[in-house]
Amino acid sequence: MTSLHFDATADELRVLQAENEDLLQAFDGYLIQLEQDGLSAALVQDMFRVAHTIKGSAASVGHIRMAQLTHAVESLLDRLRKGESDVTAPLLDCLFAALDVMKVLATEIQTGESVEADVDAHVRALEAWDAPLQHASMDPFRLVPPVPAQPNGDFAGIRPSTLAKPAGATHHILVQFDAGPWAAVRAFQTLLALSSVAEVLISRPTRAEVEAEQVNRRLEAWLRTDRLKDDIRKAVSDVFETTILSLDRLDFEQESPEERTSPPAPAAIPGPPAAGPDEAPASLVIPATDHLPQAPRNPTARPTATTVRIDVERLDALVNLVGELVIDRTRLLDLGRRLAAQVGDSRLLRDLNETALHLGRVTDELQAEVMKSRMLPISTVFGRLPRLVRDLAARQRKHVSLIVEGQDTEVDRSVIEEIGDPLIHLIRNAVDHGVESPEQRIAAGKPMTATIRLVAEHADNSIVVTVEDDGTGIDGDRVRRRAVERGLMTAEAASHLSNAQSVELIFASGLSTAVDVTDVSGRGVGLDIVRANVERLGGAVEVSTEVGRGSRFTLRLPLTLAILQALLVRVAGSIYALPLTSVTETLRMRRQDVQRIHGQEAVLLRGNVLPVIRLVSFFGAESASGDPVVDELGRPGENRFVWIVAVRIGDRHIGLAVDALLGEQEVVIKALGPLVGIIPGISSAAILGDGTVALIVDVPGLVQCIAEGRRGGKSHAHRSSQLVQPETA
Repeated sequence: MTSLHFDATADELRVLQAENEDLLQAFDGYLIQLEQDGLSAALVQDMFRVAHTIKGSAASVGHIRMAQLTHAVESLLDRLRKGESDVTAPLLDCLFAALDVMKVLATEIQTGESVEADVDAHVRALEAWDAPLQHASMDPFRLVPPVPAQPNGDFAGIRPSTLAKPAGATHHILVQFDAGPWAAVRAFQTLLALSSVAEVLISRPTRAEVEAEQVNRRLEAWLRTDRLKDDIRKAVSDVFETTILSLDRLDFEQESPEERTSPPAPAAIPGPPAAGPDEAPASLVIPATDHLPQAPRNPTARPTATTVRIDVERLDALVNLVGELVIDRTRLLDLGRRLAAQVGDSRLLRDLNETALHLGRVTDELQAEVMKSRMLPISTVFGRLPRLVRDLAARQRKHVSLIVEGQDTEVDRSVIEEIGDPLIHLIRNAVDHGVESPEQRIAAGKPMTATIRLVAEHADNSIVVTVEDDGTGIDGDRVRRRAVERGLMTAEAASHLSNAQSVELIFASGLSTAVDVTDVSGRGVGLDIVRANVERLGGAVEVSTEVGRGSRFTLRLPLTLAILQALLVRVAGSIYALPLTSVTETLRMRRQDVQRIHGQEAVLLRGNVLPVIRLVSFFGAESASGDPVVDELGRPGENRFVWIVAVRIGDRHIGLAVDALLGEQEVVIKALGPLVGIIPGISSAAILGDGTVALIVDVPGLVQCIAEGRRGGKSHAHRSSQLVQPETA
């Protein structure tokens, strides 16, 4: 690798890198839209604008290879918007391949090291494209780039007198660069600027010499254009550290006085077609952005920014500080209530309570605004999936249409970072397993093109993401057979499973219904990771299917991982927080209603058996009353009742027996840290208003521990509470 040096500070490069990621992601989406919806004036204009922005940014910092490639992409898009090329599958493949190289080159800004990429080959392929004549009959599934053109010859020895008179006017320009190490960069920027307003016929040094940094302080070029000299002069003057020594028109026709002073008429921007009987046929005529009138430059004016980029670490630190403020607010309100109970009513105490209430409202608003600042549209994840579907379907020779809804749904940044892999697994699974081949779909009476729907929406305090396909569905019998073949269960155990329970086996590690092992599937790894990752976030995965009609996977996720809506319970003198996303209901059962079935305690709930797990036994402690039972007034007594919290893990429902219910509360999540380590059944902690530490129960992990015969360990609750107890408590 070769070290690269860019003409920008480290902070400027970080901003440029973030902007490039957004622009490249947008360009990827535009290409998918171009493939699905066809050519439109607005779409090609958007693509051209993105490519032009990337090229300008790259050239401004001296990222020559990126500027060179995006310039070739821009030129091809210019031919598209002028109607000189048609949109075909091979042409799109060529653009997609160029985009992949652009993404690789973008990493050079971050690493400062050059990457191996044959940029010249992609540039020649883009420049040589002749889609309507050469590639219209290609197999749409073959990813074959167009035949590259022959490299241009060296024009250094050609004299202006030998040029044939072209259409338009021919100009000669001589440019000088300021002394310094950036002469090659400024020369390349100048050539790009000239190319935006004219056709560069000859240049000294040549483009190849510029790329090889064989540049002195001057550049000479001959141009062909129908633009005015003022347009050429303005394009070059935008390049820093550059001076125009001369600019002459070489043909015999002279500019009229009106031409020298009058600005060009702005090109018409196509809008919606006008209704009426005299409406002309629609045509794709998109003006170049360079023809549009430019606002006068004011070096003293400062643009008004509507957004500010914030470092993620600063944002996380702000969230932690707001969390501490929320804890203190809750504690202040609690102290006010306790003080009122001791001293009674007084004017000073009323003023204190009013101030505490006002502080509480302001803190609530501050907390809401800070949490909003962490929210990102889920499109940051969804935007990568259309390209994944396109490439995977092309490799498997399938026709798949991806419909995305709810892209503007906002989710906490921490959740966004975690759901990418589960969604990729589900989408790959849908294309590979769920969707049939075109021949199979036609034989089944279905449309040749399969449909995958990806939907995101808010539901209460959660976000629900659905991945649905209209493919073959999941055959429970086949899943059972594969589970037996893989040794995951015995044939006798499999015979007792219902169809719904059989479908749930697809989440078992090591199970796959694929016949052959490919680079996509067949190893039994994927859906088990999906469930594990989602449940680790405090969410759940549900699946519903119908053979021959398709499948639907539903992911329920918390909106944020910084604040948790929890049900507080007391177990053996310690307080635990159960995520409300896992809680279905709370029960107060009579002691005699708790029965033991095959060594497992359970209760009968609406005709269904609900297994009961005693948290006292799991954490190896002793209940204050000797048993998690209380009377109607919450006191130990003869008329005993059992408090049970029913929770759901996937399609399983389990009851957790506790000593007492303390109510619902919004808590700020705190990591346990290395001093405490990993505690089975506990995910994190929260500090309550009175300084008490509440341990947050990892419900899926707890159930998994019990299924494997493990326990939380003796007095884990007491030990963990002491270790994470704050100094102020």
